[in-house]
Amino acid sequence: RTMQATKILIVEDSHPTREYLTELVQILGFQAYPVMQKTHFLTDLNRHNPDLLLLGSCPNPGQMKAFIKVVELEKNCLPIICVADGSHDGHDGVELEKLLPGENIYYLQESFSPDELKLAIHRMIQESQDSEYSKLNETIVGESHAIAEIRQNILRLSKSDVTVLITGESGTGKEMVARAIHDFSPRARKPFIKVNSAALPDNLVESELFGYEKGAFTGAWKNKPGKFILAHSGTLLLDEIGEIPLHLQPKLLQVLEDDEIPALGSTTNAKIDVRVLASTNSDLRQEVSKGRFRSDLYYRLNVVSIHLPPLRERTEDIASLCKYFFKKHASLNGMNGHGEMKIKDSTIEQMCRYSWPGNVRELENILKSFFVLGDEESFLSRLRNMPFRLDPTSNFLPTRTSPLGTGYHKPLSSLSLREATREAARKAETEAILEVLSYTRWNRRKTASLLKISYKALLNKIKEYEIESKYSKLIRRQSSEF
Repeated sequence: RTMQATKILIVEDSHPTREYLTELVQILGFQAYPVMQKTHFLTDLNRHNPDLLLLGSCPNPGQMKAFIKVVELEKNCLPIICVADGSHDGHDGVELEKLLPGENIYYLQESFSPDELKLAIHRMIQESQDSEYSKLNETIVGESHAIAEIRQNILRLSKSDVTVLITGESGTGKEMVARAIHDFSPRARKPFIKVNSAALPDNLVESELFGYEKGAFTGAWKNKPGKFILAHSGTLLLDEIGEIPLHLQPKLLQVLEDDEIPALGSTTNAKIDVRVLASTNSDLRQEVSKGRFRSDLYYRLNVVSIHLPPLRERTEDIASLCKYFFKKHASLNGMNGHGEMKIKDSTIEQMCRYSWPGNVRELENILKSFFVLGDEESFLSRLRNMPFRLDPTSNFLPTRTSPLGTGYHKPLSSLSLREATREAARKAETEAILEVLSYTRWNRRKTASLLKISYKALLNKIKEYEIESKYSKLIRRQSSEF
């Protein structure tokens, strides 16, 4: 966020002083929102969602303490700048700072200059952002550029109410991102409700989302509020949104457009105030092209998107994630005082060569065994039995240590350049097909899909490279072991 976009809410009883501060804040390059009446303070606070509060004249310590408490309840850690008026009970800025200290409060002397105010605003905003980013580091873990960018986007998006579509493979942490957006938003103290669309039968999705009135259908003995109502004033996560039945998608779109809920059996609509987030592990654009997802709903959900890359594309995060999960499970198992468990660098390197098809969720689950057993050798033995490893120079295609043996290819030294190039390509293709066949347990259609070639092309290559006759027993044995 740029400083020019910083929003400042100005609270001051005196009309001349309020006008002066409003004009000064605008001249300094910020957006100013004066509170005309103190009785409207909370309304203005929630409507404008400011980045900082400016109190034109600081009340006495008792009133100030009560004011800070109200702000904390509504907007936790919102920076406050107070202009200390020594005429109020003789307290200047220094004395008030001793009486009412706080990391998010800054006291200016009454005789402040415009430069002092500008510096104070810059300082408080920067410290607030640094504090938020530091807390976010403890939740969204990783050292990769992709994760750093996701953290920045979370902080930006948490300040608004736009709909966000979170995409990524299963186990990449989409729900964690959604919760972080909520936790750093003005709605943080309000409900966070999750609806797993994939886990609900089609005939229950509508009643779960929108609720129903007593008598709406047989068995409806009492009113049931839907998830939208339960999430009122908070955040609703529509998990696996691609699984929403097609016939319900127009109704969901209407709710998102009108902010009103039509409960089953009700003749009136209920007004709602909900921030909607959606997540999916499928490509909704493909679903739209196949007619399984409405294009208008897709565009309404995809106002802004965050994509979580799979763990195989950000293996530099594995060490940080290991440390995070050890700390987490030590706390859950009451072992905080037992020292920090560590994995050798050589083991981390080996973990980086595995493809992690289950992503971060798989990493956490496999680390649980290491945490419980505390035996790195047993852990390493299990790691060695994971057949699908990545070449560190490649983002996807896997490799294994000489799976073809040494007798299959001609010596490259005996070949021309063209022949050597063809032989190297043949070897690379054969190894890639072998690895993915191993991973899919000889499922040719899934293998073709993963390798992004047609099913017919895969069958031709299996026949050309004699993979079926020479290596099927080896691959099936490895698959059964896995």
